[in-house]
Amino acid sequence: SLGLPCDLAVLEVTDPRFWQGKESLELSSTLPRLDDNVTCIGFPMGGDNICVTRGVVSRIDVNMDGLLRIQIDAAINPGNSGGPVLGAHGLVVGVAASHLKNASNIGYIIPTVVLEQFLACADRPGSYLGVASLGIGRVQTLESPALRKGLQLQEDFIGGVRITTVWPLGPAVGLLHTGDVILSISGVEIGQDGTVPLRDNERIHFLHLVTRQLAGSDVVSVRLLRAGAEVEAQVALRPDRWLVPCIDGYDAAPEYAIVGGLVFVPLSRPWVDLKANDKKTWSLRMSYFGEALSEEGRQLVILSKVLAHPCNVGYHTLSSVVLASFNSAPVRNVAELAMAVARCTSEMLVFEFLRPGGDGKELVMLSRQECHQAEAEILAQHLIAAPCMVREDGVGDPRPLSEQPPPAAPLPAASASDDAGEAATNDAPVGM
Repeated sequence: SLGLPCDLAVLEVTDPRFWQGKESLELSSTLPRLDDNVTCIGFPMGGDNICVTRGVVSRIDVNMDGLLRIQIDAAINPGNSGGPVLGAHGLVVGVAASHLKNASNIGYIIPTVVLEQFLACADRPGSYLGVASLGIGRVQTLESPALRKGLQLQEDFIGGVRITTVWPLGPAVGLLHTGDVILSISGVEIGQDGTVPLRDNERIHFLHLVTRQLAGSDVVSVRLLRAGAEVEAQVALRPDRWLVPCIDGYDAAPEYAIVGGLVFVPLSRPWVDLKANDKKTWSLRMSYFGEALSEEGRQLVILSKVLAHPCNVGYHTLSSVVLASFNSAPVRNVAELAMAVARCTSEMLVFEFLRPGGDGKELVMLSRQECHQAEAEILAQHLIAAPCMVREDGVGDPRPLSEQPPPAAPLPAASASDDAGEAATNDAPVGM
């Protein structure tokens, strides 16, 4: 079983001899408390033998997805990930996950409550869909007395957070509205700072109430204040869906389409990570990351780079720009672009790209026949097997386009002298 969003997986060892002489560890059923001693066990970099590091629980909060996490000061280094973290009682309190770069002794472990939620799905393939969500954006906290009065909150009530966005494809569409104030979830009152009680004097972000549920099967009750009146809604939880997918093998796939040496890809976090030092790519990240998917199959199609060839002279410096249209029609995803190019019968292939900073559009025009003739040479020169690898149905692994392009139309008839000159040019060795 694989749970990429929660960074967990269950591996099966086929040889039973592997388990001979091994002792199993027991999971703790409770969260460790602040300042509790913990021991990290693993095989990190720096040696081949088992490594043990010790520290204390520094903090308990949630990550960007709202999943519970535990911060410890015991050293967690590359190779520790997936190893057990034991409490003073000898029980497993979590799984080593990551550390914060450029910081001192800040490591994170996945607590056993998250681990057990994932393990509950291990025997049911496909039952773990991802991190549960209400399908709303970041809420607005309500510490301002004037704002609370304007939202018609009772003076004796000190909690609540305001909904700023409802995702178009999220589970809350039609149930929760922008401007609603969330008063409680599953009977737990939300503070005006967006926190809920964890235990004793500890508080944690309210998303913990949502992410501790199982997406695709669990429902939460949300009590709201809408235009001064209380409303209750039952929301069936599902994972968030983003315009810019985040994880290869989960919501992202290595799709591409090459047209006349122009390499098109969908904008995704794995692609951005590969081009982390490119300022243009960083600008795309800042502009589109965190934006919810607005319609099924929608992708941001990016011109990643141009594979230089005589058919695309003048465009070699273009890279990391968003495709606005092809032949004056908007393009929803890379597969749709590949099919549109395959079906195109016009003489020119016309692309428009959005310039950074809203500075108009960049126009690119290529000869369809020249691109068709250059395709085999470009692919061979760069050791590329196929002109495109896409998911036509939006699922599964990328594969070549099933629809074959029509043969390129011949160029308009030219004079005998022009034909002779063109033949001489085409027969000349490359580079002359």
